[in-house]
Amino acid sequence: MINNSFGRRTLLAGAGATALIGTAAGCATRSGSSSNTAEKNTGVQLPTYIEYQGVKPDLPGNVNGTLPGFHRFPAERAKSVEEKPGNGETLSGLGHIYTAVPPGLDQNSYWQGLNERLGINLEVQMVGNADWEQKFATVIAGNDLPDILQLRVVANFPSLLEKRFTRLDEFLAGDAIKEYPNLANVATRHWKSTIYNGAIYGIPIPRGAVGQYHFIRADLFDAAGVSTEPKGFDELLETAKALTDPKKRRWAFGLIGSTRTLLARMNGEPNSWREEGGKLTHSYETEEFRQSLADLITLWKAGVVHPDSVSTTFPFKQMFNGGTVAINPADGYLGWAGYIAESTGNYKLGLLKAYKRDGSEPARVTYGGPNYSITGLKKQDSPDKIKLILRVLNWLAAPFGTEEFTYRKFGEEGVDHTVGPHGDLVKTKTGTANIALPIGYFSDSQNPLYEPGRPEDVDLQHKYQSEVMPTAITNPTEGLFSNASATKNTPADKKFLDDLWQIVQGRKPESEVENLIKTWRSEVGDEMRKEYEEQLQQNGGQR
Repeated sequence: MINNSFGRRTLLAGAGATALIGTAAGCATRSGSSSNTAEKNTGVQLPTYIEYQGVKPDLPGNVNGTLPGFHRFPAERAKSVEEKPGNGETLSGLGHIYTAVPPGLDQNSYWQGLNERLGINLEVQMVGNADWEQKFATVIAGNDLPDILQLRVVANFPSLLEKRFTRLDEFLAGDAIKEYPNLANVATRHWKSTIYNGAIYGIPIPRGAVGQYHFIRADLFDAAGVSTEPKGFDELLETAKALTDPKKRRWAFGLIGSTRTLLARMNGEPNSWREEGGKLTHSYETEEFRQSLADLITLWKAGVVHPDSVSTTFPFKQMFNGGTVAINPADGYLGWAGYIAESTGNYKLGLLKAYKRDGSEPARVTYGGPNYSITGLKKQDSPDKIKLILRVLNWLAAPFGTEEFTYRKFGEEGVDHTVGPHGDLVKTKTGTANIALPIGYFSDSQNPLYEPGRPEDVDLQHKYQSEVMPTAITNPTEGLFSNASATKNTPADKKFLDDLWQIVQGRKPESEVENLIKTWRSEVGDEMRKEYEEQLQQNGGQR
């Protein structure tokens, strides 16, 4: 089944943006476009996958989703693009950033060097994450799209793509992608998310299949004399009690939603939806979910969950780094480097290997979404302009360890980064500020496992991924577009979870969960199910 899900951090439009975007996109069916059918989408010829061979990892990846691993940054930097993509042309792009806005072009030697290497004048608009939703809606509603745009899944998304963005089949389908070898190095799994209306409509920003880790403070486990592999819920509860000491301001668990994620895995909840014969059941509707709720209530009553964990502003990373919380059971795998950087080397980071509730065997993980987002190219009068943009995006997608990747991520040696004793690259203060352009949301390669100066961390993560990924659970609705999901699910799900946490804290009876589920179904769940099932049935209920 073609995969249109952007992944764990999918950027969904809120109600305020939907009206603007709906007007720009035009009329649409419930699935977003009369052209956007599963039957048409599954017939699309995907780009040919050609793995880049210029840089060899120390630990190989595999088809199950285990990422390749590098112990050191490659000393020999292969060149993956022989010629500059452009010849002095100007291109514009828009993406969001999570950091401070970098210096402008006239004061940013990294940006100047990037333009020189690309052979273009790249004009970049960047918007802070808090303002991104409204900015995206405003840009879409206007008549002046940038050439390159980081996309959000919004109301009538297939219609929006069809009306405002370039279909890329003639440039990228099948062997045509060989003109852009770094884009061809992006595996098939990621391209499936770009398929709408029976065509390719974007460039994927890939993420690893593992999705999330259950991070733990292994040093606190050692100090408490407990195993980092509690087998089943009963052992997890006893472990949590041993880790918790309110007098020392220490609790086993932090953010309550992340704690529920761990329990969902242990109890075998589906990956959002469970499909049987073309019929869908959401995880909220399952007995496994009710068991997870009961277990979460047990943990809360035992006092092993931080009392402020329900707050939406709970600083879970700071709490974890400071030793107030011992388990952060649902954070992105790319967060490893951030934890290490913030730990100042004074603790031992580890991963919790979860078991089924009865402790009989390891619990299955769920596949993460294949992409962070996709990149759209606005409609152009000239095919040559599209080819220029694709050459630029091909350069930006250079694989790990190549000459182009090194500059894109680390800039110029001596200015933006220094080289450590083992060849690892470290950004300078100048580099950290300069390199904050959102070009990684225009085009990117898959991030491998690489932790500068810490090859043992790479080994640990690679071993973990190799153990859990072969049995990972897929989401049967990946590849399907639901307009209800894009427009209604975010507020409905927030309302559901806010009320659920009231039950966990004992402020509402546990029996109230049935009313919550009924309300969620009426607000969005049944409508999403209907839209997804209609598309599933076009393929006989098969993914």
